[in-house]
Amino acid sequence: MTHISKNITEGNRTLLVLNLTNKDHFCDKPLSDNQWHIMHANSLECAFKLLQEHACYVAIALISTASVIKVTHAIERLQSQFEQLLWVALCTDDKCITNRLTFCLTDFFIDYHHFPIDWEKLQHTLGHAYGVAIMNTRHQHCTADKSLNLLLGDSAAICNLKAQITKIAAADEPILLSGETGTGKGLCANLIHNLSRRHLGPFVVVNCGALPASLIHSELFGHEKGAFTGADKQYIGRIERANSGTLFLDEIGDLSLDLQINLLHFLEDHYIERLGGNKKIDIDCRIIFASHINLETAVDEGRFREDLYYRINILHIEIPSLRDHCEDINLLSNAYLQKFSPPRTHYCLTNKARQVMEQYEWPGNVRELKNRIHRAVIMASSEHLSEIDLGLTSSKCPTTNQDVIDLAQHRTDIDTELLLDAIKRNNHNISAAARELNISRTTFYRLIKKCKIKL
Repeated sequence: MTHISKNITEGNRTLLVLNLTNKDHFCDKPLSDNQWHIMHANSLECAFKLLQEHACYVAIALISTASVIKVTHAIERLQSQFEQLLWVALCTDDKCITNRLTFCLTDFFIDYHHFPIDWEKLQHTLGHAYGVAIMNTRHQHCTADKSLNLLLGDSAAICNLKAQITKIAAADEPILLSGETGTGKGLCANLIHNLSRRHLGPFVVVNCGALPASLIHSELFGHEKGAFTGADKQYIGRIERANSGTLFLDEIGDLSLDLQINLLHFLEDHYIERLGGNKKIDIDCRIIFASHINLETAVDEGRFREDLYYRINILHIEIPSLRDHCEDINLLSNAYLQKFSPPRTHYCLTNKARQVMEQYEWPGNVRELKNRIHRAVIMASSEHLSEIDLGLTSSKCPTTNQDVIDLAQHRTDIDTELLLDAIKRNNHNISAAARELNISRTTFYRLIKKCKIKL
């Protein structure tokens, strides 16, 4: 049952009263008369629903000797998602205070009161709690702003990226980060975790491309003792370690098709089984995926499962390459010069060096810029760093736009020829042609549209 004593309007002080005792009734009139808007919930589900619909910073939990464990477990669940809430205990029997509550009071509640209620003292406690919660929320917002400052850049592309990260961090769905190598996908994943409600939980990173194919299943899902030769003890996998936090799977495009199936099952069912075990282990974690390859192309080529792609592509952020926000190069360069310069030195870039840096294509993106400046500071014989110190000579000239266009056109020509040959061999039977190329009919039609083939 859910009950709200008065209409709640934005900006008013809202109070949640959680009553799982099934018998005690909380009369809220003295509080509602003092401009508190009361929300009553007698189940965990009701409390979740109310907190999702209304901004609330303070809560009262009715607690008795018989309900201590039930109530504290409920508070743990609510606190994991609504960590801004500050809880006040309202004890319904004297034994509760001297018995089990004393051991968990500081873990769950900022204060406790008991029946009969001293309304003046309770008002004071709730007012103080509300003020502290508001200050905590403002501090979190400031911390979030500081975290976003780690993403260097003032360009429109980077400002848009920061806005996307802030918005997406507040959700709890899977995220796909795409972008070239060195653009900062790992940094963005870390920022999303730090800005999310899971920031107090673990942040577990797995580079799918760096793990041997024979070990990656065990690394992700774990194994039991004796599961295979050499498994002399139980091993907790990365997914299980990320419980209540965030799992960052980098280079997801390198996963084998078999593991992609296992990962899809986990995303659907939210549990795992360790290798060699038969026990289902429930896992509550958010997963952030990243790839430097185009997963849609990988789907077309049969290297990535189409169903997994659509499952992880709920929230998608494209990290811009450095050449798409070259106006940030100067800011980034100065930041890394300051970071890597020894004390009492003043390393700087010559005007020619800055000019060459702006013309360079930066295939390694921000990571390459960072490494070039770091190496130049170490190896240069002068504090004035030239383009030679950075390793940016005429041999590093970027490819022209025409080269890129020709390469793309070459790929399209190959795809067109491949498709037309398959269509002819199968007497214009698209299903048969798709089967021959080992792709779905949907993918086949997408390629036909891309190559502008008229059937």
